[in-house]
Amino acid sequence: MASVLFLGAALGGGAYWKRIASIGQPFYYQNYFEPAVMIGCARGFVVARPQVPAMVPFLWRQADRFSCDAIPANAPLGTDDMFQQGSWRYLMLAVGYTWRLFGVSWIALGPLFAALFGGSVAAVYAIFRLGMGPVLAVLGAIALSVSELHLKYLFSLRDYAKAPFALVLMFLLGLLVVRRVTSKGVLTIAALYGAVLAVGYGFRTDFTADIPPFLIALALFLDGGVRRHLRLKAAAGALCIATFLVVAWPVISTLDQSRPGCQWHVVLMGFAKQFDVPLGVGAAPYEVSREYLDEWAYTNVTSYAGRVQPGLGHIPYCELPYGAATRRYLLDVVTRMPADVIVRAYASVLRIAELPFAPVPGHEDENGPPPDLDAGHGVGLIVVIAATALVSAADMRLGLFLVFFLMYFAGMPAIQFDHRHFFHLEFITWWATGFLIQSAFADVGPLMRSAATRAIALRSAVRSACTLTACFIVLVVVLWAARAYQQPGMRSLLNEYVTASREPIPLAQVLSSVPAIRVSPHTDPETADFIAVDLNGSLCGPHAAVAFRYEEGPRRPYGRSFDVPAGARAAGLTEIFMPIYDGFRRIELSDAPPGCVDGVYRIRDARKFPLLLEATLTPGWRRMPLFQRLGG
Repeated sequence: MASVLFLGAALGGGAYWKRIASIGQPFYYQNYFEPAVMIGCARGFVVARPQVPAMVPFLWRQADRFSCDAIPANAPLGTDDMFQQGSWRYLMLAVGYTWRLFGVSWIALGPLFAALFGGSVAAVYAIFRLGMGPVLAVLGAIALSVSELHLKYLFSLRDYAKAPFALVLMFLLGLLVVRRVTSKGVLTIAALYGAVLAVGYGFRTDFTADIPPFLIALALFLDGGVRRHLRLKAAAGALCIATFLVVAWPVISTLDQSRPGCQWHVVLMGFAKQFDVPLGVGAAPYEVSREYLDEWAYTNVTSYAGRVQPGLGHIPYCELPYGAATRRYLLDVVTRMPADVIVRAYASVLRIAELPFAPVPGHEDENGPPPDLDAGHGVGLIVVIAATALVSAADMRLGLFLVFFLMYFAGMPAIQFDHRHFFHLEFITWWATGFLIQSAFADVGPLMRSAATRAIALRSAVRSACTLTACFIVLVVVLWAARAYQQPGMRSLLNEYVTASREPIPLAQVLSSVPAIRVSPHTDPETADFIAVDLNGSLCGPHAAVAFRYEEGPRRPYGRSFDVPAGARAAGLTEIFMPIYDGFRRIELSDAPPGCVDGVYRIRDARKFPLLLEATLTPGWRRMPLFQRLGG
């Protein structure tokens, strides 16, 4: 049945892709695909330096086709300067050999997209079979194959290519804990998991995040309990890692170890303000990383590194020193704000559970009202909890595994909460729905036929309710404990901002039409100035705002406008803090009559603050929650 679904989905999905892709394809870093072109032209996994001129318009999608004859016979080919392509080696090979068969053309990638789509649908069917019969599993696979969210990302190769591998890994994980333990079965699954993980790693290196759940499931959720099969568990874990290293070695060996990539950089950008609304978390009085912009993150991190380690010198983007600096910055953020990290993970779980009922970003009517991100909120969560409770009643070990699975895989997208990172997880709620239907017809009825079975079912239900309640209490206690730790720490940090020595900037100078606020001269890493603006909110207009403007150009997004919040209307000062960098021009005030602005200041020694957060502190801020909260 999985084979039939694979074939049918591949044919249907391929035809759908070709019809839509002929109109235009989204950008998925096609400019990096030079090694794939070389493979398609039988030149091997290489790049030309200098680049073949005729290849440039093809890689930048200005032309659909490329002729291999345009590559000179004496073109200098090699593997230097291909860090990004090296980490995508298997993706490049898949594209390259598709082109070898069908010609070097973007529209010729249809068979590859079709195979990936078919693999995803077949893998979903396999996952569904772990909880229901073939009929419901087929219906679930078909439903996912026509899902608007699923089809939305079919056209982005870089994002969609991970879906079949991720789904197969989840199937193998489920199979591991459902099956009766045998040495042959566990070791076979371990080897398969390592191999699939390695191939997926050659498409996207973030598949390394799938290593911990296998080892945890092996240690805690294997049939028989935690203390049994210890040798087998150790052997399976070692076999999985060894298989991964062997199969992934062509990728690993091409990575220049002096350039570890931007993994921590990607995590930092996940704190950008644009993810707060989709996650459903309320804003705190401060922001860690406002803009989803590589340059913005680089400036913040390197400036931080310069304050922490004076005299550090230039930090190359995405090379080893930058990776170390970003890791240190993130560690500082997480140790100061663990409650924000936890609440974002919880929010991600809640959103993932609602995927079948939530609006899909990018598909709303531009002329209509904005989508209600809380539409249907709660239905998916109820279904998922009910399915988990029913599994727990039948087998506590499997119920706890589902709790772990949900918290790990549905919580991890909080790193960067964009649908392209988790669209394939829509199956979770549909699986729960199918499992409940299957159980209602196959299991619940027979259990209710006699008093003895009803008594057993009641005891199992009570045990399940107690276990899930305990899990819920643990989650709440962890969050409350993190908030109890974070609140005084953030109060202390922000209070240091407030009480720091200041240099006043004349208001007439601020309101001048020419750039009036001096910025430290350009340094490497950059030196940040820290500006404070004090407002008498009760004297400000209803639409009062303070805007920090940069020069036109790449740094224009560094600017920001602070709307004076309603909480500022109380008696007392509202204090706005903003780090500024080279390229800053001026502060602009709007709807700010005389008396609204109490003063503008420069913090005299901003270097003593490792973290310079953008913050808006209204009167009484010390008594307010200094952490993010779930909204809605």
